[in-house]
Amino acid sequence: MTLYNSQGNYLIAPELSLDTKKGRNIPNELSEQRPAERMNAAKEIILRNHPSISVRSLSSAYNCMGMVFANRRVWVDPENLPMILDDDEYQKIAGEEQLQPGDVVVYRNSEGEVSHVGIVAQIRVNIDQASWEITVLSQWSRDGEYFHKADDVNPLLGKPVEYWTDRV
Repeated sequence: MTLYNSQGNYLIAPELSLDTKKGRNIPNELSEQRPAERMNAAKEIILRNHPSISVRSLSSAYNCMGMVFANRRVWVDPENLPMILDDDEYQKIAGEEQLQPGDVVVYRNSEGEVSHVGIVAQIRVNIDQASWEITVLSQWSRDGEYFHKADDVNPLLGKPVEYWTDRV
C-alpha cells in the first residue's frame, strides 16, 4: 500500500518492527482488511477454479510472505526472501523425501523470480504413482489462506521449485 499526503507527495507506508535473527530489518507494510463481500466473492472464484482446495481463513491484511515469516501481520515483499532465509539460517532441502510439515515451499514465476511462498502442511506418499502428495497452506495475495496441493495454485503464483527448513 503506497500512501500520499494531500499535496501528492509519497509517504512511507506504516510498518511493523520486524527483524531477522541476525537483526536486519525486514521491510513490510501494514494493510487494511478488504470488505467481507469482496473476500467472499474472491473465495467463490478460487473454489470454482480449484475445487480440491479448502479455505483456512479470509484475510487480506497480509500476503504469503507475511503469513510465513511475520505471523500473519503484514505484507513483506518476496524480494526479501533470500535475506530472510540466510539470516534465519534456513537450509535448502535436497528432495521431497526429506520434507516435513512446517517446511517452506518457494514458488517461482517463468522469469525465475520468487512469486509465492507457503508452508508444507501434510505429506503423503502415493504408492500407486510412486510420488509425493504435498499439501501446502498459503495466502493467495489479498484473497485468503488456502490448503492446496503444492502444484494447484493460480498460474500467476508460479510453480513450486524449492523447499527450505529451519530444522536443526
